[in-house]
Amino acid sequence: MRENITQRLSARFAAYQDLAEQLEEDLLHKKLELPKHKSLAEHLWCVIGARESYTHAIERGAWDGFTCSMQSFAPQDFSHKLSESADTALRTLDAVTEWTDERINLLATLAEHEVMHEGQIIRHMYALGKTLPDSWTWA
Repeated sequence: MRENITQRLSARFAAYQDLAEQLEEDLLHKKLELPKHKSLAEHLWCVIGARESYTHAIERGAWDGFTCSMQSFAPQDFSHKLSESADTALRTLDAVTEWTDERINLLATLAEHEVMHEGQIIRHMYALGKTLPDSWTWA
């Protein structure tokens, strides 16, 4: 099961990188006129922070809280951090030798988080009349 989740997660990481390659500055900060709606930048910040936080937790074997290393929010910053966080996560997952129930739960939660934001981003992009890369299989 862990291998399957990791393979699926790797595909989601690649899809986010495909999105990052088409990011435009103005698109990052547009919001929809809906209650509690987040901009694309806010969604991507959360995705990156979750990757960093869950990767750290999986490495430790226990949740240690949410943090995000994003310091600036230009398209190239998101592209870099999405790539870096994906690479770090996959290296960490490959390096874990003891997959406890806690680590499996953390991995599953990371995968759920990626997909949850993917759905929100799909809604956001379509509402703005934008398209998504073909790798966004749910779109």
